[in-house]
Amino acid sequence: MKQEFRVGDLVHIKKELPGCMSHFTKDKDAIVTKYSHNSCQAGNDWEHSYSLHIKGHGKTSWYHNSNLDLIEHDRADLLEQWEKEQQEEVDLKSDLDWIFENSTEVLKTPHGSSISKLAECFGLNNLWGSNGEGFVWYQNAMQTLALAEPFLKEKNKKGWLDFCEILKVEAGPAR
Repeated sequence: MKQEFRVGDLVHIKKELPGCMSHFTKDKDAIVTKYSHNSCQAGNDWEHSYSLHIKGHGKTSWYHNSNLDLIEHDRADLLEQWEKEQQEEVDLKSDLDWIFENSTEVLKTPHGSSISKLAECFGLNNLWGSNGEGFVWYQNAMQTLALAEPFLKEKNKKGWLDFCEILKVEAGPAR
């Protein structure tokens, strides 16, 4: 098996992926990044996999030749535009005023940056925990949303901030 894609290629992730990849993002455009695993881990089963920047999602790894279709070679120029758009979305959705004005959307389809901002209010500055584990992020995110839900439903930003100050006091100094 040879590497079919080059760094900078614009590809489309197929709609159908193998069962072991059911949790992977699919049916999206992406750019093959410089972190192609072909050059990092030659000689193993992942030798012909790719790291991608998925439009609207960011960076990820472990996609294989068979998971991707080439759209166009040498389109790394799109990466800067996608990153700018993604940063604009993060900036918008991490604004507390936006979060409380759009609380129905936040509760229905929460954005990671909205959850992170809510967690920062009570002193949780890293949803990933000390080891960067996804399940820790998920637990922290769900607990943060559960705490914030009554305030979001009422669009009560001040109440949330007051509640967070109480949480900080009850938690005591960071260890």
